[in-house]
Amino acid sequence: MLSRVIAALHRWAETGWAGAATATWEVLQSSVVPGPSGAVFAPLAVADPPRAPRLACWAAAGAIAGGCIAYLIGAEAFEGFGRAVLSTLGVSEARLVSSEAMFDRHGWLVVFVATISPLSTKLACIAAGAFGLPVVQFVPALVVGRVLRFAALTVLLRFAGERLAARWSRRGEDR
Repeated sequence: MLSRVIAALHRWAETGWAGAATATWEVLQSSVVPGPSGAVFAPLAVADPPRAPRLACWAAAGAIAGGCIAYLIGAEAFEGFGRAVLSTLGVSEARLVSSEAMFDRHGWLVVFVATISPLSTKLACIAAGAFGLPVVQFVPALVVGRVLRFAALTVLLRFAGERLAARWSRRGEDR
């Protein structure tokens, strides 16, 4: 079954829709939809490693657009809606003040670290907008971090993708 999934992903990667699907997922995931970043990119890159760099460009563009949407959500909806939701969830005003102070001192660094690590980039981008991180600090941190993340994933999947696909195929045949 796994070899059929990989074959289907390979066919999909060869169509003209793989890049758009990758970018769309990243926009949604980076802004409002819960889920792992790279959930569409990684399997397509493994299924067709030579196309991984092109798909990474689509993924980075989508993730950057989604991060900007999340920033706008934080900037526009936090005071009226976000504070009430966080208060209902038990987040104290002292914790919010502490978080805001951290963003005042290290906001661009928080966004950058979130983009290259397993931390939630979506929450960091929403917080950046909510706490007023200047756009001239936010955008470069987001762009550089997302490009580095997808570049590293591309290199990893480009060179390990064929081995991973072969291993998954062998595992599927053994069952």
